Amino acid sequence: MLDREVIEKIIYFTEEEINNLNGKNKIDKSIFLNNYSNIIDYHKLFLGDEEFLVRKHARFCEYPKHKHNYIELVYVYSGKMIQNIDDIKVTLYEGELLLLNKNVEHSIEFANENDIIFNFIIKPNFLDFLSGMLDSDNEISRFIFNILYSYENDGEFLVFKTQNNYMIKDSIEKIINCLYAGGMTRTFELKLLLGLLLAELMHYPNDLETYSFNTYEKKILNYILQYIVSCYKTANLKELSEKINLPKYSICKIVKEKTGKTFVELLQQERLNNALKLIESTDMSIYDIVIEVGYESQTHFYKLFKQKYGITPSQYRNKMINVQN
Repeated sequence: MLDREVIEKIIYFTEEEINNLNGKNKIDKSIFLNNYSNIIDYHKLFLGDEEFLVRKHARFCEYPKHKHNYIELVYVYSGKMIQNIDDIKVTLYEGELLLLNKNVEHSIEFANENDIIFNFIIKPNFLDFLSGMLDSDNEISRFIFNILYSYENDGEFLVFKTQNNYMIKDSIEKIINCLYAGGMTRTFELKLLLGLLLAELMHYPNDLETYSFNTYEKKILNYILQYIVSCYKTANLKELSEKINLPKYSICKIVKEKTGKTFVELLQQERLNNALKLIESTDMSIYDIVIEVGYESQTHFYKLFKQKYGITPSQYRNKMINVQN
């Protein structure tokens, strides 16, 4: 349940909403890639190295067609929200959510006083730590696979009809309470709560409506990505080729065209993601973690880790300990 002080704050009119009511609303072009683009750039929204932001949606105005280079999760706390996404009219009611992939063109209709909506602005790399929890038969998992590894724009979005799901409502209200509470540990706590929310949503496939366009190659790519995630310790092209009855060169071609990375690069990314989780959540030695995620050479692992994160595994662990303390 939301704290009373928080409820008062979210009902209160913001300066932007007052301007909208007075007819002074203007689209802020400074948040777009450039003056001629309709793509909102997350680099211009984030002040530091945050991985996501949570904002209350401004009421009393319409938003024309636009895109984002980030993922957006929308939650309707009260009232409703109407979006037009790739010519599909989507109405969200109280307690429902919308998850939009990058580069999906959409417009938003006028929101009234009772329409209290929250936007979660999420950088794609925030979802890295979820990869180990993904279920190969889950639509949300497939959606996240595409966000993490594919740069194609296929107009994909998910609608969660969770109006009567009190577990999801409770998870989101914890995030909103944390958002307005402030404090030194807020960023870390918000990250944890948002990750738990996304993981929780995977448990309710019957509440999900999926809008996507799947080609044969996209389906093959999904299988490849699921194989990497589930078998990252021992994954190799020869075994994968035999599993899907495709020659290795065809697999490499599909992976490179759809993700911009090689099979080996994707495998390394998954191993490093899992190593990071073990460093953060266990007291295993770095050597044991190297073996656990599938590397034989500790030197090679250190080199890859430092290339990706800019510090050594030991330095990263010490940094996490300091943050938590």
